[in-house]
Amino acid sequence: MEQAIRDLQTMLTAISHVQREIPRLRADGQFGEDTLEAVMIFQRQAELSVTGEVDQHTWDAIVQTYEDVQRQLAPPRSVSLLPHHGADILPGQFTPLLYPIQGMFLALAQVFDPVRSTPVTGHLDEDTTHNLRWLQSKGPREETGILDKETWEDLSRLYETFITRHPDHQP
Repeated sequence: MEQAIRDLQTMLTAISHVQREIPRLRADGQFGEDTLEAVMIFQRQAELSVTGEVDQHTWDAIVQTYEDVQRQLAPPRSVSLLPHHGADILPGQFTPLLYPIQGMFLALAQVFDPVRSTPVTGHLDEDTTHNLRWLQSKGPREETGILDKETWEDLSRLYETFITRHPDHQP
């Protein structure tokens, strides 16, 4: 029973991040006054009978709302841009996989002077090759201009650090 109450408190706390009237609870496994208040506020907002009791109907509504909130608050799904079979992208090659990569370099060119603004063409052209070599020179990598898994990892980290998480680059 204590675990069920703890689960209830955890779900209500998550819901409180979206439905601000619901108080944030400490998941202590005790159905105290704070938990009672949170349940009653949830029931009122969900247009359920406000009893403070967690019957099956209330539990199901809390679980459904919790799942909706989890999807709403979850970070965006990441995507792998390189093929899983590990094929490198060589200078001169064309692949649509380069579109987002070249876009990443466009953003990084605003932060790092040596990075060239690359046209988004899907071709591993001279500017993109230059940028890959620049990136490879910053780590213990051979400066090949080839987009391989290790270089992709470095590019991803650099982009997340200076573009995605940087306050000046927020939408």
